[in-house]
Amino acid sequence: MTQSEAMQARLQPPKPASYRLPPVVQPNWGAGDMLRALASDPYEALSRALCRRYGVRHCLLLDRARSGLFLLSEAFGVRGEWIISSLMHRPSAVLLLEQGGTVALADVDEQLCIDPASVQRLLGPQSRAILATHTYGKTSDLAALRRLADSSGALLVENAVHTPGNLPVQGKPVGSWGDATMLSFNVDKPLGGILGGALLTDRDDIWRAVSAHPLGSANAKEARERIRTTFLAYRLKALLLHLPQGQRYRAAADGVAEIEAFPADSYRRYTPRRIHRLQAAVASGCVAREDGFVARRRRNAERLTARLKGLPGLALPESTGARPHAYTYYPVVLRQGSRYALGARLADAGIETKWRYYPLHLQPGFGAVRRDDLSRTERLWGQHLVLPAGVAATEADIDYLGDSLARMLA
Repeated sequence: MTQSEAMQARLQPPKPASYRLPPVVQPNWGAGDMLRALASDPYEALSRALCRRYGVRHCLLLDRARSGLFLLSEAFGVRGEWIISSLMHRPSAVLLLEQGGTVALADVDEQLCIDPASVQRLLGPQSRAILATHTYGKTSDLAALRRLADSSGALLVENAVHTPGNLPVQGKPVGSWGDATMLSFNVDKPLGGILGGALLTDRDDIWRAVSAHPLGSANAKEARERIRTTFLAYRLKALLLHLPQGQRYRAAADGVAEIEAFPADSYRRYTPRRIHRLQAAVASGCVAREDGFVARRRRNAERLTARLKGLPGLALPESTGARPHAYTYYPVVLRQGSRYALGARLADAGIETKWRYYPLHLQPGFGAVRRDDLSRTERLWGQHLVLPAGVAATEADIDYLGDSLARMLA
């Protein structure tokens, strides 16, 4: 890789000067959802709905998904080594380093999820938990990971922040395969809300431990701020980028520097909090419409896949019965050429793209942790790009996206 290519690999593609399609991240909440906070008890309704959809008996509502990781470590005593994918969210991994003791970094498979073969190579007497991240809505190989957890005595934890409920795998919903499951209700997650999260479990011993742990009070200021920033950053994004003060945000940004800026000691002190009433109300409203969200994403993904299939040098996301894809995001892998160059050309056509997650083993604070061969993780990170095929995209949008890609890759 030349110096120029290495620099481009760090960059998020520029944003369109004029949006022809909705942005990659598309909020699903509306002002009416917040009225549920006044009309009824959103906590009970949300907890019941999540238990039903994910096939578990217990749901602890929290301020964010990583509070659940904290509680598993602190309240349930999962101390020692967590085996995690190197391609995951830095703040969650930092929290595990601070609370759980250490992590071991596993490689990903070709669908960007944690690879069971890599997990098996890392498993040892010190391994206490396996964190199965369902990346972009693609289900990890839960059957293989469940076997590895059972044979080793490690806890299996599902990181289902990108995965909606009611998604069956061999007759069992995603979220019920793990000993515990983490959810997020943030704007960039399946529900598209205003933050908040949950820890789900079917195990009584885990439930007793985590539900007995004291929680901080809900952060009302953060809830209000999320409402404001969600509306401005996503609903009004295309408009705001036209304003003089917004034009500087259209340029390519160093996405690696932004990720690395999160300090490695951020969670020396951490307080898991209750979810705010407004966040629970919004999530509850979005859960009631979730099947519709999933159906629209799948229709868009199937239509886009049909238009892109066979294009040279392009690998597409796949959905199978054993490992379904909810298409919370639609990532493609560019086998040849520069993803930045392709993203810039798509921006010229009014199409926003982005990539997510910088491999942990390349980041500050993770240089000394145990790891498998992570060459596939590095390759796929540098080649993948997420396309805007979400809930708000119409059939005409999908056709325009597919035709634009076909023209550029022909």
